[in-house]
Amino acid sequence: MGNKSFILNNVSDLDKLSCHSYDPSTLILINKLKANGIKLDLLKEKIISGPMGFHLHTYDYVPENYPERVKLLQISNIDEFGKIVDKKNDKYISPEKNLDLNKSIVKKGDLIIAKTGTLGRIALFNDKYQANLNQALGIIRFKAKYKDIAIIPEYIHIFLNSSFGLEQFNHIGGYRAGQSGLSLNEITSIYIILPDEVKQKEIIKAVKKERKKAIKHYQNYIHLAEESKLLPAELLNIRIPNEDKRIFINESCVNNRLDAIYNSPFLKKLKNNIKNAPNKKLHDLLDNAKTEFEFNNFYKLIDLDNIDAKSSKIRSFKEVDILKSTKTMFKKGNILISKLGGEKGNIILIDESFDGCVGSGELVPFKLKKNCNTSLEYIFILLRSILCTKQMEYMLTGCSRMRLSKTGMQELMIPMPRNHEEENYIIKSVKNKLDQADIEFQNYIEKKNKMYDMIGRHIEEMIK
Repeated sequence: MGNKSFILNNVSDLDKLSCHSYDPSTLILINKLKANGIKLDLLKEKIISGPMGFHLHTYDYVPENYPERVKLLQISNIDEFGKIVDKKNDKYISPEKNLDLNKSIVKKGDLIIAKTGTLGRIALFNDKYQANLNQALGIIRFKAKYKDIAIIPEYIHIFLNSSFGLEQFNHIGGYRAGQSGLSLNEITSIYIILPDEVKQKEIIKAVKKERKKAIKHYQNYIHLAEESKLLPAELLNIRIPNEDKRIFINESCVNNRLDAIYNSPFLKKLKNNIKNAPNKKLHDLLDNAKTEFEFNNFYKLIDLDNIDAKSSKIRSFKEVDILKSTKTMFKKGNILISKLGGEKGNIILIDESFDGCVGSGELVPFKLKKNCNTSLEYIFILLRSILCTKQMEYMLTGCSRMRLSKTGMQELMIPMPRNHEEENYIIKSVKNKLDQADIEFQNYIEKKNKMYDMIGRHIEEMIK
């Protein structure tokens, strides 16, 4: 699979056996950073972990309109650019609970860092509202100065989000057999290049200019990707009802489901609108796909974080030699729907590029029925459209991490085209929109890379 090979002379001297951690180019970079940099441990005032699970329970959450509620930051609140953003699933705690969790209260200028999952997900908190953390995050709080050099948190944020920070994060905790992650002690072992205050501000100014361009392309990408999800409803002339976020308890369903989401009139209205057009259930179109697991020395692993829910594309993967949990085999011609996050767009169609990969056990594979006259591509496009993702959203079950059951997937109502011409037109229209979105995404990546190259040039001058 194109892996690099590294020859290690003395295994007894190694602190871990991950070959990725001994990539010569990474080791050269880290040695330069050690020679010219300062340990983060010497720059921090405090490093604080979010509360442990037993300190925070689902019954501690309060509604958004609760008096003086405090936002509980999660990994999902950190966006692509290291900004704190609002999400639909934001959590809040009471001011009393916030005081109880006083050690993890967030202050302006704090860096919020993800300890598990995607390494290098870091945000600078510059907001005025009150906030706390969940257990997946940590806080890095800085001193005002190191010796006589001012420490500007925004500069440290930029450095840690650059390749100089990410290479160190991956070297330490990015290739573990289980989930990638970092302990607080490991985070403080990162080396920082700290120039004088004038140089820090110069780098911040240059990066902000390029970041603004990248954000514009990213916003265009999101807009086009969302339009691609709306197009099938528009072209099939199926109206999406207005949503009512109130809580509904339907007494006639006491022997079925009591959860308020499922009993919302929205789902019934949406299904009625779909029934007015030609439609089929998913189980009429797709069969369960069973694939025999293939053992190998290395696996191309695709987790949910590697799937871009906005465009339903696989953006990355990593190679691992050990699988620590049950995985789903990817086979060409399969549609995979995620039990966790399917309603957001974690639905993928496997082509030859990812045939033979393994993915999260949350992904449920389906294949086209032999007697199905509808194309797999059309079904995929409809599954990721608002017509189906809204059905999924209102059929989720569970409390803390809500999931869509396999049975729920099979019961999804799929609006059908009236003829092959309409089917082809919908496919072509959605693909055209996704192609436009992909151009904006590539422009975003180009500008983002340019931004980090700019950081690199500044820092390389200081570590020659």
